[in-house]
Amino acid sequence: MTKGKHWTRKDRLWADEVDAWIRERCPLREHGYGKRQELLDKLNAVFGRSFSMSSFCTHCYDSGIQLGLGHSNSGVPRGEKLWRHRPVGSLQQKKGYLRIKVAEPNRWMQYQRYVWEQAHPGESAAGMTVIFLDGNNRNFDPSNLERVTRAELAVMAILGHTAGMTREERELLLLRARIAIARGKLAGRKRAGAVKRRAYYEKRRLDPAYKAWRAEYAKRHQAEIMADPVRHAEALEKQRAYRAANRERCNAWAREYWRKRRGSQP
Repeated sequence: MTKGKHWTRKDRLWADEVDAWIRERCPLREHGYGKRQELLDKLNAVFGRSFSMSSFCTHCYDSGIQLGLGHSNSGVPRGEKLWRHRPVGSLQQKKGYLRIKVAEPNRWMQYQRYVWEQAHPGESAAGMTVIFLDGNNRNFDPSNLERVTRAELAVMAILGHTAGMTREERELLLLRARIAIARGKLAGRKRAGAVKRRAYYEKRRLDPAYKAWRAEYAKRHQAEIMADPVRHAEALEKQRAYRAANRERCNAWAREYWRKRRGSQP
């Protein structure tokens, strides 16, 4: 015996005559409907249903029914473009940088990347960043543009990159970043992490503001300890214990050194 289709509650609600009734009225705008809700209200009244807007839209999407009420083209005759449509090659400014439209319908690219790729045929800057060596984001001369990776940008930031740097300083910093990345790849992942942390420490250590903050913190912390007799006694005890342990460690190193020294003599 051949089994037929297993009918579910959803199939009984969305019967074939319901789908046919919807398709006969699509696209909605050409049949006098301005909103989906108008069609849904009439559908529930004709077939005695109580479909919600979410279930109605989901069913139309799953069944491939094109309602023809796109919000972006609302009120625009078919075949015509919106008043704000821009042709390929148009420029616009976004977040302080220029962008150029490279393809339809709405594909844009940063203008500095576009200029760089035009000056380097066959190469792509996808997934990378094109920076301005002199810091002027309106100087699109190909010699002023440089393609860098995200990792190089991160290392440059760690090394102290700022927007006020000159072109020579930025080129030198980029070279240092690339050398650091190359050394990290040769040394391995753990060593690369150590090099990165050391570079960050050197940046913090040489920062005048950070040095002043450390000095102020040490002075304030020492004053708090001296004002409390209990904490002062605990600090002195820790200092004595540290000095004793350090003295014992140095003596152990000295004994091991002289033991090896005497053993190597004939």
